[in-house]
Amino acid sequence: MVLLASLGAAAPLRAQDEAAAILATLAGADPDLRTYRADVAFDVGLRTFPYLRKTLHGNAYFKRPARMELVFTDLPPIARAWSNLYVGLGTPGDWEKKFTIASAADASGGSHERHLVLTPRVADNRLREVDVYVDRAVALPARIVWRYRDGRIDMLQRFARVDGHDLIVAQDADIRLPAVHAYVRARISNYALNVEVDDSVFTQKQRETAAR
Repeated sequence: MVLLASLGAAAPLRAQDEAAAILATLAGADPDLRTYRADVAFDVGLRTFPYLRKTLHGNAYFKRPARMELVFTDLPPIARAWSNLYVGLGTPGDWEKKFTIASAADASGGSHERHLVLTPRVADNRLREVDVYVDRAVALPARIVWRYRDGRIDMLQRFARVDGHDLIVAQDADIRLPAVHAYVRARISNYALNVEVDDSVFTQKQRETAAR
């Protein structure tokens, strides 16, 4: 159960302040990391019949202030939708353009640690919100949940220290939507940090904030 800020006139202000503080922590993390390029092993499969599974390999790119991209070839539809969804979320520095941002406390696991609640600024027929749970030790999202009106996508991220930087090395997502129950597992390795990344890597097409 998601518990909103406690009753009282000052509660909304406190929640807004906490959301702003969390967002500032994310956006300001690791300013010395300007770019990266990394290898991605991408395992996608169905949890229901016909239990299809496929492993692909590609590259991940990042460039400040708010550019990121996953580059694969011959992606199956589920993997393509996931790639668009993840890249479409963007970086914390870009979230306020797409979402109104608040904070909430999740008591389901006995913890009242506050997390971010991102609500699309443009009304969406499917996506209700995106919940972002932050690992405060590394100032990175440890869990991201896309909550739809008819399902959800729940992703966990793991980190490692690479050449003095905390970086994502694994992503595990469970996809539960009416038309599909699937998983995506990404393993990210061979980071090249603060290297030249050409702007042509980043697609110019408008990314959706949710898989359609």
